[in-house]
Amino acid sequence: MRKVYSHENLSILTSAKNLLRLNGIESFIKNEFHASGGHVGWGAVPLELWVHDDAQGKAAVEILDQELSSSNQGSPWTCKHCGEENADSFETCWQCQNVK
Repeated sequence: MRKVYSHENLSILTSAKNLLRLNGIESFIKNEFHASGGHVGWGAVPLELWVHDDAQGKAAVEILDQELSSSNQGSPWTCKHCGEENADSFETCWQCQNVK
């Protein structure tokens, strides 16, 4: 077994797990239930994604690096209506809700 990813947000970690599954790599989330309760503070126990097969570890890390990298995002755009800068993923301006 090998740890390939860690994130404090369970939704993001689950998305990473699903991404690996789509690429034929089985994995599991460690500390999934421990981190959400008990006497320790929120986020005190790291959520981790592990692959079962060590031989698939390198491929898993490469897939996650490529797909979850912020460098895959396009350039921000400026709203023609209010001049606010928006992330490329936004179809409408977060400030005035004008369409891209």
